[in-house]
Parts: sequence; structure tokens; C-alpha cells
Amino acid sequence: KSDLTRVFFLGKIHSEIKAIYDIVLQAQALAINKIKPGIKICEVEEIARQHIALKGYGGFFGHNLGHGIGLEIHEKPAISSYNKETIQKGMVFTVEPAIYLPGEFGIRIEDDVLVTENGCEVLSDSLHK
Repeated sequence: KSDLTRVFFLGKIHSEIKAIYDIVLQAQALAINKIKPGIKICEVEEIARQHIALKGYGGFFGHNLGHGIGLEIHEKPAISSYNKETIQKGMVFTVEPAIYLPGEFGIRIEDDVLVTENGCEVLSDSLHK
């Protein structure tokens, strides 16, 4: 199984939408760069959530950063601030930060990662963001 989200723009992109897209993309990159065996799952969530909050959109990221993938699309572990579980080599999960502005628009960028010995491999990296 896999799980993936991309955002597509049609026509001219409003500057606020582009700015929020960049914030979400940066939050995802920070989280992915943090992933490696021995790190607590909550630390990965926290780095992405803190970035979004520092940019003024902390109240608009209303779900966990991700979830495990395996036989089912949504499995444990929850990639969340309350999960103190340690990341292990071989885990596969999503990294999907988002900002949703009710009644206006939402931006979510989601990729699947495989935890390797020294970090992680983005399994959906060949798909343009």
C-alpha cells in the first residue's frame, strides 16, 4: 500500500497560497531530515508543527503528521506529538504536514518514507512537489 498527496495549481497562484505551500513544504523537509533510528516519533511531529506555528498557522494543522503504512493504508504508528515510541529501521510511514484555512483552501503534501540505517528514503520522491 501507499498514501500520497500532491497539490496542483490551475491558473495564476495567489501569493498567500504560494507562501502557505512553501511553509508546508519546508515543514515536511524538516520532519524528513529528522527521521532516523533512535529518534522518538514525537520529535518528528514536533519539528514540523513548530515550523508551521512559528509562521503563524499553528491552529490550522488539525491532524497528526502521519501514520504507518503496511497491509493497510492507515496503520500504527501514529506520527504524533503524543507518541513517545522510538523510530526503528524498516518502519514505513507517511509525512503529511498541512495547513487548512476553513472556507478558503487547504494545502497538504504527503510522502511515504522507509526508515533506513542512517535516516530515511522517501519512497515517493520521484513525484514532483
